[in-house]
Amino acid sequence: MRGDDPMKITVRNIILPAFIAALLSGCSGLPFRGEPQVLNAAEVQRLFVGNTVESYNLNTGFNSFTYYHPNGQVLQERLWVRRKGSWSLQKDGRICLAFTKGKMKCRHIVRDGDRYYKVRPGKDGRLEKLVRYRYFKQGNALFKG
Repeated sequence: MRGDDPMKITVRNIILPAFIAALLSGCSGLPFRGEPQVLNAAEVQRLFVGNTVESYNLNTGFNSFTYYHPNGQVLQERLWVRRKGSWSLQKDGRICLAFTKGKMKCRHIVRDGDRYYKVRPGKDGRLEKLVRYRYFKQGNALFKG
């Protein structure tokens, strides 16, 4: 034992494994990168209703900032242009948006790890990510009125 105190060895052998086990058990709440989870209506409502949301379009590379008013009105700023429209939440959790003279489009929202995406069914039957939501801020951070 090279002159070590046997008590130190015992403490090291007991405390270190206990510490590592505590760390690992605390990691169980971390996001798991597996199959994306489709959000239900209550989860989508919690993220969007009454919040300003920054989104990033994965196809165009454009950012937009959108406020989802509880009354169904949507206000958006994209490419320095402000526009208004309407939105709704379906019972299956799909969020639907339409801007002036546009057709209402409904899409599911998924959580993939700690990130949120708007998706549509792809040609291969898998979910195709369209938009990544970067943050959700409570209240209307865009416009007054």
